[in-house]
Amino acid sequence: MRSNKISFILALFFIISCASNEPSFSAEDFKCYPKMVYLIRHAEKQKIKGNENPELTRKGFARSEVLADSLGYLIEGIIYSSEFARSQQTVSPLSERWNADIKIHRASDPDGQVEKALQHCGKIVIISGHSNTVPTLINLFGIKDEITIDDNQYGDLFMISWENSLPKLTVTHVGD
Repeated sequence: MRSNKISFILALFFIISCASNEPSFSAEDFKCYPKMVYLIRHAEKQKIKGNENPELTRKGFARSEVLADSLGYLIEGIIYSSEFARSQQTVSPLSERWNADIKIHRASDPDGQVEKALQHCGKIVIISGHSNTVPTLINLFGIKDEITIDDNQYGDLFMISWENSLPKLTVTHVGD
């Protein structure tokens, strides 16, 4: 009798363990990320009192050309910019090289920007933003480092890639 109880308990344990409804993989295991996300603060802007939407300076236009030289070799990707002229002008030469449109996304909607960027599985994504938006975007992509961009700081190129579903940040510089 005791042997029957033990056999029954073992059989029941075996059936329960085999019939588990728990998936062996999670949805995160199948998430596809962009190949790389490049974020850059717009290049040098004109400082004109009262102008909320200034264009780039000569130095800023030169830096935008250097950015295109630096990234132009990549297989074309998706280019996003804020609604401001200086951000669009920063990625305009790259847009021309790739023959790609610049997609405008409001600077005031960083969550929406990240959501859009993450939809480009396996693609290159470029985002041209501002000193007060690029650090927020980097954090929303899952990077925990505290990033600060000073008002006179230009040319830092932030690159986010994913390894084992974890974001990895690399920083380089374009231009002088």
